[in-house]
Amino acid sequence: RALTNSNNVLEHWTYKHGSIEQVFSSIFSFLQDVYDDLSPRVKEALADRPLIPVGSSFVKANQLFFRLAKDLSPFFYEVPRAFGAHEVFFRNLGVRETPASDDYAVSLMEMKKEIGSTKLNANELLSVIEVVNLAASEKQNTAEPNHEIYAPDHFGRLVNAKDLMQNDWPWLTQSGRIDLDYVHFVHPKLGDETCQRLDIKKMSEKVIEVRDPEYHVQEVDVSNIVGNVINILKSDIFIRTISQLIPKKDTDMVMQVLQRLRVTGVENIRTRFILIDGQGNVEADISNPAFTEGPLCFIDGENMLLTPLVIERSYEIVVATCICQKFHVSMEHAAGLATLLASNTSTGSGIETMLRQFGLSGKNHSNEELFRGQPGFALTTTDLELIEVKPLKTFQVNEIVAVRQSIDSTELVYGTICQTQDSSALSRLRVCVGEGIEKTFLSSQVYSLKRGRSANTEKTDANIISTRKYTLNHNSNLLSVSLPSKDIVNKTNNENNEAFSPVIQKEEILSAVDDLLRTADMRLNDDAKKLMSSNLLLKENLSKFQAKVDTLRISTKNVLKGIDSFLCPITREVMEDPVIASDGHTYEREAIEMWFRNNRNPRSPKTNQVLSSTQLFPNYALKNAIEAMDGLRESLNAFSAS
Repeated sequence: RALTNSNNVLEHWTYKHGSIEQVFSSIFSFLQDVYDDLSPRVKEALADRPLIPVGSSFVKANQLFFRLAKDLSPFFYEVPRAFGAHEVFFRNLGVRETPASDDYAVSLMEMKKEIGSTKLNANELLSVIEVVNLAASEKQNTAEPNHEIYAPDHFGRLVNAKDLMQNDWPWLTQSGRIDLDYVHFVHPKLGDETCQRLDIKKMSEKVIEVRDPEYHVQEVDVSNIVGNVINILKSDIFIRTISQLIPKKDTDMVMQVLQRLRVTGVENIRTRFILIDGQGNVEADISNPAFTEGPLCFIDGENMLLTPLVIERSYEIVVATCICQKFHVSMEHAAGLATLLASNTSTGSGIETMLRQFGLSGKNHSNEELFRGQPGFALTTTDLELIEVKPLKTFQVNEIVAVRQSIDSTELVYGTICQTQDSSALSRLRVCVGEGIEKTFLSSQVYSLKRGRSANTEKTDANIISTRKYTLNHNSNLLSVSLPSKDIVNKTNNENNEAFSPVIQKEEILSAVDDLLRTADMRLNDDAKKLMSSNLLLKENLSKFQAKVDTLRISTKNVLKGIDSFLCPITREVMEDPVIASDGHTYEREAIEMWFRNNRNPRSPKTNQVLSSTQLFPNYALKNAIEAMDGLRESLNAFSAS
């Protein structure tokens, strides 16, 4: 219980008599031997407790499997190879071969209960998406699913899949006209196929725009310029083109609307956005109450309302389309770009209004999330709140981390761990920071991502981070958000062909200490550096000396116990008074005399042959050899103790 109370035990393993695998293998061997004698209460407690070390975490038995097709941590883990000999014990605890169909949905529900509305970090997000994909596949193959499925929304929070929708109207969400507190869009990394399997509807199927019932039309005369617009809208070629872009079942309806459509110029337009269920019933008004600007164009039945802003037509659509094609901009923005290019607006507020109306302003959160966790891309706002420096952490291969973008940059980018060192101290890490690009960092330079559940309970001033500049609050945990200095990056950031040295030099340790102190606006002066350098050298020499002493002590002990002639065949202990019996073998006097007393017709303890005599003779030569070896062992022990 003491060992498994906290994951910090694994991250800062200091037990010098064995590695994590060695210590827990011994524990599991013991529990496996006595398992049948344990009470049901103890067996249940062992199964419910995070007991098995995997990487830097303790894992429950019901999260562990003997075979996984892919990495699904932190939901499911594969039994580490080091514990392969304990299969019987693990199966008793509840470890299974592979996950069953319900395991995926249940694990998502348990994570939702654990983290609530906290955002997932990049590592958790990728694992959640993998599990959701598997859960969706199993749901498709199951007639009646037993559990609800939770999936990540566009902010990386777990939400019931039935409350999610696909954002096929990004221009609308970016315009600010929707109150995003009332809607949950599925995360952009979740594919269309998975959404279909989970029956996640599109926004265009769940949201309708209606004219505000309190809005009264204030017409303006546009008869001199809308004639050509009406003619184009009602032309055969326009109707035919539109018909090719919409579902066949809606063609007749669209044709009727376009043929009957009339255009009305208005000063402004006010609409509301209504969320509906599968039967068309109103669920909620999701309009943003803080947004006072209406749309530029709106079809209300057979009437098209146009504001003066878009009545002035131009052929800049050609240029806008070309720009979209050239720079791979979505064609849904072509109209907005064309209107902007053709506009006579000269004031800053007017231009900003137009950009916002067409979703061309502001940060595209969906695009940001789409590249979340990919090496070389800037950290999202969510993960900037979750970063921390843990120089002694045990990193895992393929773990998503954050590093400085370049030597002179203050921006952080994603990276994935390619190679690690088995060390409980400052270590060297190989990190992929882009396609085909790997660099070497000290562990003090690498930012890990706190689990969402941890971040939810650790809200400090240090969590408030800018993507450009990292400020320090001296009343907060300084090491949790500070950037490492450029000095270490110069020494350790190397190109792909650099050799990956497993040894951390004392100069690098000093640099790491100096780097961490800078986060508190402190530096090591020359005297302090010399003192620490001397201390490190002394500890290094002392460690080497102690290792030699331990080796000598163990060797001496093994030599003493390993010489079979020094051991009594009866007691298997080193003899103090060795004597020779009539069978020619040497025994401890007290042991062989007791053997004779307990056996009326004594036989040889060694050969089981009947002894011709019970007479004993001292073995002085062997006694002298034992005393000499014992004296040597005591001298070595005294030497090591000093």
